[in-house]
Formats: sequence, structure tokens, C-alpha cells
Amino acid sequence: MDFKTLLVELGSDPGCADRVAFAADLAQRAAGHVIGLTATGMRLEPFRGAGDEAGRYAELARRQLLAQGAEAAAAFQRAMHEAAPGVGFTHRIIEDDAGWALAQQGRMADLVVLARPAGTDGMPVLVAQTAEYVLLNAGRPVLLVPQGVRRLVCQHVAIAWDGGREAARAVADAMPLLRQASRVTVVAASSTHDRTVTHSAPDVHGAHAGLRDQLERQGVAVAMHAVQGSHRVGQLLLEAARHLQVDLLVAGGYGHARLRELVTGGTTRTLMRHADMPVLMSH
Repeated sequence: MDFKTLLVELGSDPGCADRVAFAADLAQRAAGHVIGLTATGMRLEPFRGAGDEAGRYAELARRQLLAQGAEAAAAFQRAMHEAAPGVGFTHRIIEDDAGWALAQQGRMADLVVLARPAGTDGMPVLVAQTAEYVLLNAGRPVLLVPQGVRRLVCQHVAIAWDGGREAARAVADAMPLLRQASRVTVVAASSTHDRTVTHSAPDVHGAHAGLRDQLERQGVAVAMHAVQGSHRVGQLLLEAARHLQVDLLVAGGYGHARLRELVTGGTTRTLMRHADMPVLMSH
């Protein structure tokens, strides 16, 4: 299945135009369509008895949100015409939380293109950011695009593989891009930081031969690469991806979708927040 319908997150961040160009490029390859979504945030209605003044403030706030939406639509249109003039596109404005809106609309898309969440510099995060919420709730693959990346070269793709359900789902969802890649490397990481992991290097050639065979039947030739170290798995995977100079990292996204609580796994958070290459994730 090709990516025929791509939903892209619109916002005021510096990487928005890059993200739109990235989605437009993917849609152009598959003769697809791009939907740009502007979420204005939840609009609070004045409670009964608050008075006329509260109603006027609420109406003013609503008009400001709609004006912002109109500006976003114009910027989206300019970015699409600049990146891919022949690609069809639609703009939608939803007066609700960005994560909720993208997750709901993303269920009718083949791929959701999102901004990479900001790093936290070691500080704990208690509330899920937009990308994390969408990953856990949309039921569709997400592609996180760092600022400055406007198209997917797709020369070298790495698959973060641990044999889990989420990783298998990510491989299946990424198949259109895996078939385009000149090189595909399956990376298995083993961390001595986890006491439950043995200190022997992972047997990536033996344990994951089934994945290699499956991909080769799909016409995707793969190489196997094992990494081990004292850092956590997420950091090992990122170091391997940078060393291999990959253009795209494919990985399973782990966690539990419970309201807005942050329950993504540590490896998932590391890849989402600190990868400097595009990352395709499925949950």
C-alpha cells in the first residue's frame, strides 16, 4: 500500500514549512493527497450567568482563533504550491486539542506527519506531547520530521528490531519506503544497563533471520547489524543510526494509551525526542 493520504501537523513552529514540503514530496511519489490540520485548541464557553462581558470576550477569542486558522491555511497553501505544485491538498481547522484532533483525523489517513517533540534535557515529563499522544491513539503510523528536513532521500533505511509486535507493525507500515530504499539495515541493540540482558552480543543473524527472509521475499535486500553497550537501548539505536548514516529510522512505538498521561516507553521517548533523522513509528 502506498501513502495516498497524508495528514500533516500545522503550527507556528519553525519547522512547519519543512514538514509540509516533506509530506508533499511523499504524496507526489504516490500520486497522493495532503491534508494540513490546524488545531486551535479547546475553546472555553462562558458559564451560564457569567454576564455579557464574558460572552464578548469568548466571541473575541473565537474570532482570533479563526483568524489564526486563516493565516495557517494561507501559509499551508503557499508551502504546498512551492514544494509540489501538482499535488492535491486540503486544509482543515479543528477547535480542539492538537493531539486529539490529529489522532481522530489520522485514523482516516495512511500516514501522519508530525513535528519531532522537543527534548527535555533530562527533566521528567508527566504529560504526553502531541506526537506521543497521536502515536498511541491514532492507530496509524506516524513520521516525525526534524526541522530542516524537506524531503526523504531514502537511500539508507534502518529498522530498529527487537522482535516485538510494535516493531513488526512498523516494518509492515514502512514497506512502501523500504522498497524505495537503496539499502536497508536491521539493527538489534542490547544494553548491559539492563541487568536482565546477558553480556553476550546479540545474535542478530540467527535470531532475526525470519525478518530478513520476509523482507527479501518483498524484494528488499537487508544487512544485519548488532550493537551492544552500557547506554540505554534508545541511545544505542541512535548512535548506530548516525554511524550508519541512515536517512530514515523505522521503529515500533511502545506505550499505553491512557488519556494524556505520558506512558510511552523510555526507548520510544528517546527516539522521538532526540533523533536527528526522520523516524517512522507504529504502535
